[in-house]
Amino acid sequence: MSREAIEEYLAIAHYCVTTRKPNGGVYGYPAVLLLFAVVDALSNYAGYPEHSFLALKNIFPALTEQQIKSLARWYRHLLSHQAIIMPGTQLTVDAPGDAIEFNSDGEPTHIRVEQFYEAIKGAWDKMDASGINPMFHPAQAPKTPIATTISVFPAASGRQAVTTTIPTSSTTLSPRK
Repeated sequence: MSREAIEEYLAIAHYCVTTRKPNGGVYGYPAVLLLFAVVDALSNYAGYPEHSFLALKNIFPALTEQQIKSLARWYRHLLSHQAIIMPGTQLTVDAPGDAIEFNSDGEPTHIRVEQFYEAIKGAWDKMDASGINPMFHPAQAPKTPIATTISVFPAASGRQAVTTTIPTSSTTLSPRK
């Protein structure tokens, strides 16, 4: 299910960066939020601490840990929890340049949404996701989980039945060969 969720996040993010709104802009805020969700998942599957976004270091090797923390705080967390990005930062489309631009203090104050999408999508395309084994805290799970979600109607995923299994180990993603 995790691979499918990431594929769906990327498909919708692609729609967001390629579909023009009547004012000429794109759906940059939801695109960036979804892309950071993918980064968060990739970070977890690569064995980094939860919500560290350290998979960004694999995608953008020049990033420092402080810059990664700023990206998470300024673009992901505020966007996710307050529906804003940090004042003094910006998202753009159609501007030439790198996916992430830094100000004179080395702070990541500008994300070019389409380039950011391409970088995250490219990282996903290079991953061998066959062994992804999502982890969760068992104490947070339902006390009586549904064993399967069989329905005469397709599930949100498009499948008719999805089996629920309890993962037993974590998986590290490696580049595809």
